[in-house]
Amino acid sequence: MISQEEWMDIKLLNRQGMSIRAIARTTGLSRNTVRRALSQKTPTRYSSRPPRPQKLDEFKDYLRNQLETRQWVPAIQLYREILSQGYRGKYESVKIYCRQIRRQQQASQRACVRFETAPGQEAQFDWKGPLTGVLDQEPETKVFIFRLVLAYSRYRITRAVTRLTLPAILADLIDVLTLLGGVPAKLVFDNFKAAVIKPRPHLRLQPFFADFCEHYSIEPAPALPYSPQRKGKTERSFRDLEQSDLLHQTYLDLASLQRALDEDDQSHAGRIHSTTGEAPAARLKRERLFLGSLPEVAFDPRLVETRRVLSDCTISYQGAYYSVPHFLVGKRLTLKADPRTAAIEIFDGPLAVALHQQALKGERVIIEEHIAPLRQPRWDRVRRGSPLKAKTPVTRPAEAQLVPWPRVPVLQRPLEQYVTLIEEVSR
Repeated sequence: MISQEEWMDIKLLNRQGMSIRAIARTTGLSRNTVRRALSQKTPTRYSSRPPRPQKLDEFKDYLRNQLETRQWVPAIQLYREILSQGYRGKYESVKIYCRQIRRQQQASQRACVRFETAPGQEAQFDWKGPLTGVLDQEPETKVFIFRLVLAYSRYRITRAVTRLTLPAILADLIDVLTLLGGVPAKLVFDNFKAAVIKPRPHLRLQPFFADFCEHYSIEPAPALPYSPQRKGKTERSFRDLEQSDLLHQTYLDLASLQRALDEDDQSHAGRIHSTTGEAPAARLKRERLFLGSLPEVAFDPRLVETRRVLSDCTISYQGAYYSVPHFLVGKRLTLKADPRTAAIEIFDGPLAVALHQQALKGERVIIEEHIAPLRQPRWDRVRRGSPLKAKTPVTRPAEAQLVPWPRVPVLQRPLEQYVTLIEEVSR
């Protein structure tokens, strides 16, 4: 049995003047096979043999259904199940068939349809890290690479950050949206716990993150777990970042790393994109027309927390202690921590009473003005009064005044009338 290609090779060698013996020696076929091929005007067509029945045929539907509904079940367990149903074949046949079905399932899961989004319709954001040893001054600092990519133009903005708390992520998003000058209709991201409580089947977001999306009129669209294709534009951009030299060298500080990332983003914006055939900067000019407008007041990314003032005139926040005016001891105050500047602002109702820079765990930040009155002798403080009372105007009680009693005319009667009245009552 020879193939059509081998038959054509034999015909060609014969036209070149080679003998049957030489053709057989060149092709490795027998002389009778060569002679038979030369006598034919067309190559022999061989029909495929009908498949031979196998012992596993009547159980294949059962195995396929089980692998679709119970993807975790091993082949040996399915083999034991069909043994009780009358299977008389070998386990090796079951294992090979189950492997074929699993490969088909994996291929169907990886398969996807490429699509392009409309201008201003979608943006994707993600981060990479943590990276250590990138900064020379602080080699132990964990650095994260935050990136947002517009789906239509492929224009991207990258930030080097050291925090991935929800307020820090929202602060980075606010800065990026302000830099773009508009808001996309949809935001695609991972199901990170700081923002997503429950991804499926009913999406539940953290209330603070939901407030941010409502403030900017953005539709949150978290990707399904284990589906990187949904945010493939950021995944691809991070793969390009890993293959570049940016993250394989050290920088003096975080600002130096940020300058290098900005230069890389500018270079990317001016290059022709392999998929769109245009530079991202040119497509961004068209996409900006479709972006939503920014709100008049930016969202405040600081989480609001309450703390009670301790007897030493401090409040506790993330293991550190910060002073407040001494006359607020025992009161519950409001605290707001800025993730960008690490500033901690403390409020008593609408009034700001203290401003600190965030300290390390276990440290105490004391402002002398807050506790200066407490350094006076106690008897002196009691005699002079606290500064808070001194600022309040003291109202003296009004002096007692004599008020004349109003004169009321009284009817005068003789005493005999009263005696007569008493006798009548006693009867």
